[in-house]
Amino acid sequence: MLSNWYPAPNVLTGILAGIWSVHSPADRDLLARVLPDGTTYLVFQRDGTVLRSSDDHGRPWLAACVSGPRTEAFDIQLSSAGRILIVQLGSAGASQALGVPMSELTDNLEDLSSVIELDHRFQHLNELICGEADDESCVRVIEEWLLPRAQFNSNVCMATKSVVDLVKNSCGKVRVEDLARQVDLSRRHLGRVVRQRVGFSPKLFARIIRFDHAVQLGRVRPVLPLSQIALAAGYADQAHMTREFADLGGIRPSDLRGEAGAMIW
Repeated sequence: MLSNWYPAPNVLTGILAGIWSVHSPADRDLLARVLPDGTTYLVFQRDGTVLRSSDDHGRPWLAACVSGPRTEAFDIQLSSAGRILIVQLGSAGASQALGVPMSELTDNLEDLSSVIELDHRFQHLNELICGEADDESCVRVIEEWLLPRAQFNSNVCMATKSVVDLVKNSCGKVRVEDLARQVDLSRRHLGRVVRQRVGFSPKLFARIIRFDHAVQLGRVRPVLPLSQIALAAGYADQAHMTREFADLGGIRPSDLRGEAGAMIW
């Protein structure tokens, strides 16, 4: 597998986390598990066929699709010599970029054309992606396509941005009542806003971010005992973390280590 990460330019901060380009080996399919991390993905196929397990029963993905914010992991299979671009939208910016409530996309896979209106600028983007242009050129055109959406300020929700920042800065270790107090909203109103804009309740969003933090700790500190990772991530103990890994990712914490970890995204 060959992959490259293109971080978002400053002008798209909050809307776009970054873009992955992924190429499967020439002689075999690529199999990977995608873990929930609180974000939304736009997936553009360049070559090959992408299959996803679980809720779509392994049906092939469309050439351009939206994978909404996830509450559980899913598996993908990219055929040999395949190429895809994965556009990772920020938790607070996905609704602004797509112009739809994220609650409508949670745990769903949709054709991109059924979510947003595809104008002539997208047609140019699609032609480039389906052609022979290199990945970096495609990435730059995707960024240009997203730019007007980032500048459309009437769809910005500052309360959502504040909540997402607070949850992520605390690595998910924050109480809902503290969030509500920080943004000066009732718990009920906060819940409605975050569900619509992020796709989850505040409590579930914090749970997913804590899980993602534990996953990242497991990757960057592979020799650290799992019990210490659990405490650093805010779990009561290693058993608590193990249950969360099973519930949210369908994996064990130890699966992140070794060669198998490379195929867990």
